[in-house]
Amino acid sequence: MTEMNGVQHDPSEETAELMQRDLERLAARADEPSIRVQELVKAKIQPFDQQSHDQMIKSVDQLATDWVSQLEHSRQNNKAVEQLVLERAAKLRHDITVLHVLGAAARAEAARGDEVNSKLAQEIDKLGEDRAA
Repeated sequence: MTEMNGVQHDPSEETAELMQRDLERLAARADEPSIRVQELVKAKIQPFDQQSHDQMIKSVDQLATDWVSQLEHSRQNNKAVEQLVLERAAKLRHDITVLHVLGAAARAEAARGDEVNSKLAQEIDKLGEDRAA
């Protein structure tokens, strides 16, 4: 197979060579000084003016009002959902009670029907015995 494809290549040797070359490059870069950019920011010595102060206060007040409004809206939604849950739970309890009562009535009716059938069977057996005798 080597004759057809040429020289056999070992991938582990290539990986080792690449790793060695990368390590040498990193070592060469470590000796170079790194370039850093620093921004020069001038400090503003003057405080902000009254108009800026008023605008910031107004913005904070508006933000607080918006948040409180959203919280109130959320509270109203939660109360509505709570009420729906309570209503549905009450309806479910009622439906379960109705099903229980209907089941008990059906069981009682089935027992009564079995009793009536048993008595009818006994009466028919007696009539059959009386005719046979």
